[in-house]
Amino acid sequence: MKYLILLLYLLLFIFFQVFQMILNVVFLPFEFHLEIFLVVLVFFATFFNSEKFIFPIFLTGLFYDLFFSTFYIGVYSSLYILILLFVTYANDKISKSYFQKIIVFFLSFLMYNLLNLFKLNSSFFTYGTLATFFTSFLIFISLEKFAKT
Repeated sequence: MKYLILLLYLLLFIFFQVFQMILNVVFLPFEFHLEIFLVVLVFFATFFNSEKFIFPIFLTGLFYDLFFSTFYIGVYSSLYILILLFVTYANDKISKSYFQKIIVFFLSFLMYNLLNLFKLNSSFFTYGTLATFFTSFLIFISLEKFAKT
């Protein structure tokens, strides 16, 4: 039963990652992305705060590395685990305020897009990136409000 639950979490994370890639292909001409998988990572790290998500997230990163990434195997797995640990640590150590949520989400957004920052021909800080951040943050806040009710 324990392995079945881990498999369901793995399939859930892979579904959100593939869904995000499909949405980003649709929004590609507008220089706008929806970071749905980042929202799911931050949501799970904030509300469930459990180490049982580490293995499914690691496998989701490997899935992305094997089939969709041009980087070395394990780069996205490490990045996803780093985001998960950062959000968990920040929520435990920092006071719970609205400003704290913005800062933690912004730093996790920067970590999530860390590999895009290092591309030579990429202008990361554009209006599309700011719109992506605020849209993803609003989705996270909406999901948070929905989960509390």
